[in-house]
Amino acid sequence: MAESGFSSFSPRPPSPTLVTSSPKLSSLPKNVVSTSQLRSQTPSPRVPLPQSWGGSNSKNKELNNDPRYKKYVQLVERNLQSFDSVNEWADVNPFLLKIMRSFQAYPQYTIIPRSLTVAKRLAQCLNPALPSGVHGKTLEVYAYILETIGPDQLAEDLMLWSYGLFPFLQHASLSVKPQLLDIYQKYYLPLKDRLRPCLKSFIIGLLPGLDEEGSEFFDRVLEIIDNLRKAVDESFFFQCMWLVLINSSPHRGPALQYLARKMPLLTNTEDVAFVLGDDAGLMVRAFSATVVDSQLLVQRAMLDLMVVHFPISNGLIENNDLVVLVKAAVGVVLRKDMSLNRRLYAWLLGSQEGKKKVFDGPAKTALITGLQSILVSDSDDLHESQKPYRVFVSLLDEWNIGYPVIQAVFLDALKSLKRHVDSGNHGAELIHTATIWIDMTEPYLIWQKLSEALYDNFPAESGKEGYAVDLVIFFLNSFKLNDDEMQQMHIPMFLLLLLSKIQDIIQDNNLLLYADQVNEALLLCLMLFRFIPASVFAPHTIQSQLTAQPTRAPKSKSSTPTPSASQSKQDVGDNQQQAIKVISFEPGMSAKDYAEEFFMLQPQQVDNSDASISKEYAGIKGQALTQQALCFIQNIISSILDVFMKDDAKAHTIVLRQMIQKSCKTLLILSRYHIMPSTPDNRFSGPWLEKMRTACHQLEDFAAIDALATTMVELTVELKKVHPSFLDNREHMRPIVDRIWTFLAEDYMHLHLRVSQLIWMLQDVTSLSHEVETAVAAYLVSDNTKSRIDAFQKFGVFWRLSDDIQHSSSAFVRPMMLMLDSLSSTNPSNRRAGETWIRSNLKSYPRLLDPLLHVLYDHSIVRNQTEETFHNEYFPVHYYIRNFNQAQIQYVFNTLLTVFRFGGLGFLRSIRQSNIPMDMIPVITEVVAITDPKLPPTYMECFVRSALKFIESEPSSDYRSMLSLNEEIHMLAADFLHFIVSKIDYIEASLLTLIYKTVINKMLYCINHGRLDLQSRLLHLLHATILMGTTSSRKNSVSAGSSASLNGHMSRDTPLSTFDGSTGTNRSSGEGENLFRVVGSSPLFVKTVFDALSVPSNRPILQHWMDFLMLALPFLTNYFRRVLLPVIQCLCDQILRSRACLVHAYTSQARTGAGSPSLTDQDLMIFLTGLERLLTFSLAEARLGEEVDSVHKQEWSDGQRGKPGLVANVLSIELHPSDSFQENKARDTVLYNIVGVVQIFVELWAVFDRKNLSSMSDTEEVSLQFVGERVRARLKRILAGLYKSYPSEVTEAFVELFLAENSGAMDFENQKSEPDYRTVDILSAVPGASPLAIFLTLIESIRARTQGMGTTRSKRSNLRISKATDIVLLRFLELFCTYLPSADSLTDLWPICQNFVRDYFPQATTYKYAFPSLLRVMTVLCDRLSYTAYFDDKKIRRDASELYQRVLDYCILIAGRSFDQGLWLRNRNPQDLELLEESDDSKESAKPPSSSLSESEQAKRAGKTKEDVLIQQILVSLCQIVLPNLRRILQEQERVTTMITNLMYYVIAPSLKSRVGINDSSVDLLCEISKIPFAYRTWRKEVWEVFLDNRFFAMVPAVARKWRALIQTAMTSEKDRLAELLGRISTSPTSALFTSRDQESLNRALMLRRLSFVIWCGTVDQYLPQLPNVQEKLVELLKLSTIEQVHPEIYLCLRVLLCRISSQHLNNFWPVLLTELIQLFNLFLTDENDRPEQVNLFLSACKFLDLLFVLEDGQYFIHQWIFISDAVRKTVMNSPMGEAMPHALMDRLGKKLFEEAPLEGYASSSAAATLEEDRWLTENDILEQMSFGSNQNPLMSGSTLSLPLSTSSTTIVTPKSPPGERQRPSSEKQQQLQSKTSTKAMKRPMLTMRSISHVRELEFFLTHVAQYVYHTTYNLAKPDTQFIEALIERDMLGGSSLEE
Repeated sequence: MAESGFSSFSPRPPSPTLVTSSPKLSSLPKNVVSTSQLRSQTPSPRVPLPQSWGGSNSKNKELNNDPRYKKYVQLVERNLQSFDSVNEWADVNPFLLKIMRSFQAYPQYTIIPRSLTVAKRLAQCLNPALPSGVHGKTLEVYAYILETIGPDQLAEDLMLWSYGLFPFLQHASLSVKPQLLDIYQKYYLPLKDRLRPCLKSFIIGLLPGLDEEGSEFFDRVLEIIDNLRKAVDESFFFQCMWLVLINSSPHRGPALQYLARKMPLLTNTEDVAFVLGDDAGLMVRAFSATVVDSQLLVQRAMLDLMVVHFPISNGLIENNDLVVLVKAAVGVVLRKDMSLNRRLYAWLLGSQEGKKKVFDGPAKTALITGLQSILVSDSDDLHESQKPYRVFVSLLDEWNIGYPVIQAVFLDALKSLKRHVDSGNHGAELIHTATIWIDMTEPYLIWQKLSEALYDNFPAESGKEGYAVDLVIFFLNSFKLNDDEMQQMHIPMFLLLLLSKIQDIIQDNNLLLYADQVNEALLLCLMLFRFIPASVFAPHTIQSQLTAQPTRAPKSKSSTPTPSASQSKQDVGDNQQQAIKVISFEPGMSAKDYAEEFFMLQPQQVDNSDASISKEYAGIKGQALTQQALCFIQNIISSILDVFMKDDAKAHTIVLRQMIQKSCKTLLILSRYHIMPSTPDNRFSGPWLEKMRTACHQLEDFAAIDALATTMVELTVELKKVHPSFLDNREHMRPIVDRIWTFLAEDYMHLHLRVSQLIWMLQDVTSLSHEVETAVAAYLVSDNTKSRIDAFQKFGVFWRLSDDIQHSSSAFVRPMMLMLDSLSSTNPSNRRAGETWIRSNLKSYPRLLDPLLHVLYDHSIVRNQTEETFHNEYFPVHYYIRNFNQAQIQYVFNTLLTVFRFGGLGFLRSIRQSNIPMDMIPVITEVVAITDPKLPPTYMECFVRSALKFIESEPSSDYRSMLSLNEEIHMLAADFLHFIVSKIDYIEASLLTLIYKTVINKMLYCINHGRLDLQSRLLHLLHATILMGTTSSRKNSVSAGSSASLNGHMSRDTPLSTFDGSTGTNRSSGEGENLFRVVGSSPLFVKTVFDALSVPSNRPILQHWMDFLMLALPFLTNYFRRVLLPVIQCLCDQILRSRACLVHAYTSQARTGAGSPSLTDQDLMIFLTGLERLLTFSLAEARLGEEVDSVHKQEWSDGQRGKPGLVANVLSIELHPSDSFQENKARDTVLYNIVGVVQIFVELWAVFDRKNLSSMSDTEEVSLQFVGERVRARLKRILAGLYKSYPSEVTEAFVELFLAENSGAMDFENQKSEPDYRTVDILSAVPGASPLAIFLTLIESIRARTQGMGTTRSKRSNLRISKATDIVLLRFLELFCTYLPSADSLTDLWPICQNFVRDYFPQATTYKYAFPSLLRVMTVLCDRLSYTAYFDDKKIRRDASELYQRVLDYCILIAGRSFDQGLWLRNRNPQDLELLEESDDSKESAKPPSSSLSESEQAKRAGKTKEDVLIQQILVSLCQIVLPNLRRILQEQERVTTMITNLMYYVIAPSLKSRVGINDSSVDLLCEISKIPFAYRTWRKEVWEVFLDNRFFAMVPAVARKWRALIQTAMTSEKDRLAELLGRISTSPTSALFTSRDQESLNRALMLRRLSFVIWCGTVDQYLPQLPNVQEKLVELLKLSTIEQVHPEIYLCLRVLLCRISSQHLNNFWPVLLTELIQLFNLFLTDENDRPEQVNLFLSACKFLDLLFVLEDGQYFIHQWIFISDAVRKTVMNSPMGEAMPHALMDRLGKKLFEEAPLEGYASSSAAATLEEDRWLTENDILEQMSFGSNQNPLMSGSTLSLPLSTSSTTIVTPKSPPGERQRPSSEKQQQLQSKTSTKAMKRPMLTMRSISHVRELEFFLTHVAQYVYHTTYNLAKPDTQFIEALIERDMLGGSSLEE
């Protein structure tokens, strides 16, 4: 018979194919025994006998010897074989007639031969596609057979004759239904209790007869079901009915029809136990599953049944079960159907007498508990998360239910909402849904519950979660509270309640204990003011017009308060009969008690006399509200300050500071609403205000002081709530100013701006008394020098930061005059401070002959010369060894200086030309060397040498009292020398050298001893010395101008000269210049400058030193390496230190000063200015020489050899490779280190990114912004100057920094995240660095690095050897094009890019390495330009497409290895492609290549390895950016097809044919190509060839998912491919001579697996039209021998069909499958079968059944009883070791294996020692070990989703416990498991192993699968589809039994 022939004549669609299979006679059991023996009272045998089909064993033996019976069997077999010749439905009736006659011919036999095949053929003849006539004839044969075999045999063969009859009623026509019902009544009902095994399936088969209530057979079917209930145990019957309701949704309607009519009324627990058994939980879960059915009528019928038969008031359902049922039932309100809602409310409320129904009792408790369980779940599903809030909205339609429920769960709902929003799970959507609920909820209920949370949970005790304040804050932030009642009444009352709770905490002395909670509560107070309108605080006269209605509260605290605004109409009517008592807030009442009564936070006393009186609360409004809140906050501030001032340990400074800030803000808000009384004396006063004033000078935390002082000033000046005299007096103001003044110290740099603002605020308060100004002036005239100098510095900071503050011009005049007076002060510190103040803050600048010589050379002045050591260098120091008249020396120098200034240049010339008298020579001989006694020295030489001697002299340790006047002498002597050197036109060289050496030595001494005052004077002197030493003759104008330049402050904003020009300073060579070559090349000079810039104690005169260096630059031309380079390095180091100080200042929590002073922002600006000038000078000079005089050459050599010296380890800047000691190109060296310089700028720039710093206060943020704007402006200016002159070098420096920060940028394959474009942002911010300029610069740099390619810039070449290769620059070019925010900015770049790319074409082979990078650049440009109007020009678009196509062609040829390999690699430097090999993110792309490899290794890496890496980069580029954008770039379909064809031919096809293995990149390329619709023909052939390769399934799941997409595309594009694949699956042996049968079997199995894979790749029902052909092919394969390898593949294919074909389309396949499965189980029930092919076939069948048990849908559910017992509690929880033999096949086989001895090596020693009864799992074990959701699954080792992808041989395990001990989960754990399974239960297959060696390995599965199915059903578990799909995918991939 052609088994697909029935489809051609089917009378109604769809027409399923009638499938058949020939019986396997050899597989039938030989020894057949009746199962009735196993049900006897005698003990069961050790090995159970197999199921017998058709009669008892003894009777069969007798008949086998009967010749007539043999003829009978032969006749039946012959007629059965005629079924194969049936081609159409008309042939079926003759077949049935023949088979009927066969049975009728031998009526004496009560046995049906070949009953298994007969049952299969009869079931096939009941195919719904066949006409009713065939069905009628089939039923006649069924009736004859059942009549023949009798009831006893029918009971034994129940599964044979039932699996065809039970599913038929729903398809039967009206004419044949009576026949079927007659069979049921006549043959099945008499079996009574013996129907228990198939009772559930029998019920399912009958229920379709109850679909239509008025149908002809409705009553008869109802009667049959009712008789069935009576025939078996009633509780067992109903348990089967509950299972039907749970698992079979199509039968729920008919089942409810029956239950509505026949369900007995249950009135007490005895009735429940009799009807429902000992467990009503199954019924509850059945109701729960039914009430959420998708059919409205089913839900309605279910609710009707619950209302009539299971009212909550009867108490028939336990509380836990009631929660499950109510939680499911309440979901019907979401359907918005009034009929459902009415029934639900009737069930919940029950039948209550009276007018008003109260929702209370078990129903309320269960509903609340159920909703709370939903709220605590953490579901990721949006619909599930929205469900409770949507339920709340619907429940509010029934006020009697909704109000009490929402009141009970309001806080839980808000917590759940907050938890979901905080975790980021659909926060916005949930807020939107919850907003609808909040808008419908009574405002009083909302704030009553929030107040209740605050009352109960604030403060939260230690160990408890404090949620109240956070919950209210979340509520305020999430919802718009526009309700007038909330704003006018509830929120103000809540504010008072919150303030009172804070006050209670403080009064209990628990402020520090609950500090964080109080801090959050104060924040909440501030938030509440946003929702309270100003009218609420208005006076009573205004308030009376705006007041909301009073809020009515119940008489006593109740669980269901009903405010008047939401009362029902009935309540309103009742209330109209009651008197209303309005309770207003009166003076003297407690606001706290009033608020607690308002929100019913305390039980109220019930007065029976007031029963008829309804209370309404008017609330607290107007000035009463303001006054009460002010009283609270004032007390709070007072108490916080008490704690703050006593907090000596400073452990709570931060939180107390925050409390003060929030409290002050609250106070100011309330003060604005407070209206002062008419009398001015009633202003704010009290201890709280006194404590605020006291705290301002006692606290040490500036932020707290700032908040307090600002508040007091605002209360005094702006709000006028405090009398001015409170602050404006010296007694109170001076301590405050003293405290604030301390914060102007350097350690508080981040506070300086705010401190200055605060001082001006206090000045405004004391503008009349000038108390602040007086205090500041007092600091400047302090007697203590250190304090006075410190005050000078602080006043300078204050004055500098006050420029932007608008203030009175008359303010702070006295301190300013004191500063000016200090310029002429005799105190050197005052004068130095005055000069510093002038320089930094105001931008303006404020010696006699013989007798005097006698004084200066007095012999009483005795000195002792010693040597001191600094940094291993010795220099002389003179010490006074006795006291002398210092005041006299001071007077002399003052007089000399005055005279010299008065006399001017003429006087200087005269003393230079005049010699001293001869009698003076003995006086001066100790100091002045006399070479010729006849020629005495001049006056000038004497005075100069004397001044130098005094400068280098210091008092010894025994004469420390001389220090003060000695310093004054030093100052005057330095001024004196400076005046001489700067004014005179000529001085002797020896004298000039002496001045220089002495000054250098003294300055080094001052730097290392912290002597700041003298250094300023010595710097002037040193500069004048340099000028004199480098100029042989000077004009007065030049000298005056230079001196003025030094004395005048060099502005930091002075514009720079160009880098290519000179500095504008005239230089001349001569004797003086040669002299300074000796002076300037001294190592001591370099060391002095280095220490001056880097020693922290020298910071106050940093500006002086920088001015000196800038003015000395023109004279240091010949000392680049020795002088300028160390200074540049020093400035870079100091800038980095400044950066670190800035980071510390704005991130460190402890900023109190300790140790060395920090660098300030002012110091940073000085360093940047100096570095800018030095870079300008070094780069402007074409060549800076290096000359070292013979005097100092040895010192430099010692330093280079590592000897101790002043310059040892100073130089850390890398020198240019071409530099040498004698010849040094300064510009090249600077450019060589430009990356380091730019990196410093980038790091400094990043400091001011707000996101890079931790949380800061508003004050600190303003300060940071202020400093950042200045620093970034200076950095822009420096970078602009560098970029203007050296664009390529600067750009490449940024490129190297970018690649260093993004180390994975060159790794195209593993782009983990977006690059960090911070460096590019800075480059783009540089003035002049436009996108076009950067692009051009990069292009030229690439050209310069490309051999044989000329640049367009002929002016000069790149002066720097960059570490970035052309490939690196191309990669940066690509990223830069991606970075540009606007695509329109790329239009200017495209023409340049076109010309640039075309330059590579003439020598494509040479430049082969660059084409992948060019392709990426062009892809980015073309893709982004495609969205602009620029590419709308057809010519531009065509040229772009042609150019892009050409580059792409080259890349495809490279990837296909079609270029010459040797030529391009030999022409390249190995360094150029080193970066191509880097794939690890840890490698830096700009790192130079290693040279440690041998030549052979380098050759190898430069050959195949580099090309492989290059090819891989091309493939990644094609896959990532080219193919996804190819259609948009090329546009024309022909071009796209051509490119894909080339790609397939050169790249993909060779990879797919490779024997080594398919490259993953090729598969990725195919996946991208498959997304192009018209490109299918280019790749179908190659993909199909790979698919047909035997190695196809040897792949990992990740690759398999890619192939799924490819195969799906291929099968969708060509519909006939599936038919071709089916045709390749042969079922007959091949005719080839030399073909192995095993190979043929393997090929057949692989082809079937390919079919399974194709179906697996498709969508659900995609291959439904081809299903008949697939089924026919599977039936043909089933006819093959069971030793064929294809049989396990059949069940794998069936598992795939279950997942990809809807279950209703597989119904006609069950007769064949059931027959095969029954035969297979019978084979293993008959004997031990250890053949591997049979064992693995059985495993495949069990995995198929395992999947069916998990899915549990479709028609299979009616056949489940054949394999496992109907899972009711008593059946599955009994041990299988009882006397009764199970009826189900899997249970029978499990019992057989259970009773056999354990397989050696299978069970562990401990398991073997365990008692047999302990091998059976209890119910608790099931709950603990079964798979639920994504949690741990003990049945599978691991049980995460990746588990099915592992290769473990078996994952089923038996429980392990020590011998004699059985582990049981604790009750708490069991409750957790039950809770878990009730909320997120998921079903998974139990079997995950890939192969077994013996069937006994399945013992655990066979003996426990019924338990597993029952419990997953009981818990309403859903299939874990994700796990199932991964498991099937694993079974189809490599490592399967086919290849083993």
